[in-house]
Amino acid sequence: MAFSWRAGNLLRCVALLLLSATELTRAAAQPLETATDRDYDVLFQGVLHDPSNLDLSFRFAEAATRRADYEAAIGALERIIFYNPNLPRVRLELGVLYFRLGSYEMARSYLESAITGPDVPPEVRFRVEGFLAEIDRRQSVQQISGFVQLGFRHQSNANAGPQSQIVRAFGQDAVLSRQFINRPDWNFFALGALRWIYDFENQRGDTWETSLAGYIARQFTFSQLHLSLAEVQTGPRLAVAPDLLPGVSIRPYVLANGVQLGNQDYLSTIGGGVSLSVPVFPGALVLEPFTEFRNRRFQNSATYPVASQQVGQLWSSGVFAQGTLGAVGGMNIGYQIRPAFIRNDARSRFDFNSYDQVAIDAGFPIEFEGPWGARRWALVPTVGYGHYTYDQPNLIVDPFTKRRDDEYRAGALVDVPVYEQAGVTVQFLYSKIDSNIPNYNTRNFSVAFGPTLRF
Repeated sequence: MAFSWRAGNLLRCVALLLLSATELTRAAAQPLETATDRDYDVLFQGVLHDPSNLDLSFRFAEAATRRADYEAAIGALERIIFYNPNLPRVRLELGVLYFRLGSYEMARSYLESAITGPDVPPEVRFRVEGFLAEIDRRQSVQQISGFVQLGFRHQSNANAGPQSQIVRAFGQDAVLSRQFINRPDWNFFALGALRWIYDFENQRGDTWETSLAGYIARQFTFSQLHLSLAEVQTGPRLAVAPDLLPGVSIRPYVLANGVQLGNQDYLSTIGGGVSLSVPVFPGALVLEPFTEFRNRRFQNSATYPVASQQVGQLWSSGVFAQGTLGAVGGMNIGYQIRPAFIRNDARSRFDFNSYDQVAIDAGFPIEFEGPWGARRWALVPTVGYGHYTYDQPNLIVDPFTKRRDDEYRAGALVDVPVYEQAGVTVQFLYSKIDSNIPNYNTRNFSVAFGPTLRF
């Protein structure tokens, strides 16, 4: 039986891991604990009538931060500093707010003043040093950030085998050998992502962005599923109209990748895309519609003799939305949602490999103070769904039935800091495919864990 559909499932799992690594490279500013939206107007009126009430001003600053009204929060905190300059934590939060607005010199001034006193709490000093380092990086003409993880991964269905031995062959029920149904396995993996940004310093905010992602896995049992993958994307990010539409930018890019499966060349891709970043409500909602094209070439090998039947073009279009939902009890809650439509066109005489896919994935990053470590912990629950409709029946499987799949995904990622930028990440993921053809009904539960390093 051909392994092409199993390799496809494997590559989808790796794509999710690479997406996790890319998201973890971002620098996340840490928000204040806040009041509810309903309190905002009441607090605002209270500050107007009693501007010297420091407790009221601080509570209003919390509410304003939650609404991403950073200017109002800054005004409230600066009023507190006017009446009582010796408050390092307030100076720290002012520095964080100016950092979020991109006013890095003002942020640096407040952050440095927060650690000049003799009795600065260690956690304040640690956060300040982290923000100062990030300001230096962002003000540099070239910015480099990255993420690396080494670890182990266990899958309950490592070979993406069907749930049952009863499958379809030439339209009839057949009994599949037990060696091809779902079987567990461990692997050792290395996962990394690198991002380089060059600032043109042209007062518009135009940059050139390049990202590199890679993944290597060595299976304990299924050596035919040893996997090596590398992908590079590069292109400019250009401000559309900085005066009329501040923050709106467009990013055209080109991409290329290569995949080895079972220590043999399996897939190579060239392509490109374009995305538009639109801050609808800065901090609360940023939309990024995108479209992408990939020309994919699969190569036959002794292990995958019909891989070339998948050669073709892959089109993806959708929108990526992200922002913050607010803060509750010291936890900052965000969201990332990505609906997309995907069209895969295989060679015309292999239309059983061509399909339309409607997909949606969502994650909800939650940052909170852990029992140890000055850097905040992160928990990211994720859910996803994909519906596949194939163009034509596969004559070898069932000549009378077009394949239709529903794929469900749910999981969670936990990022635990250990020391400075080093930590441990654990990821759980459950996925299942319900198909109208039993050959493709699968279930898989995976756990990946290992040490991480950011830079």
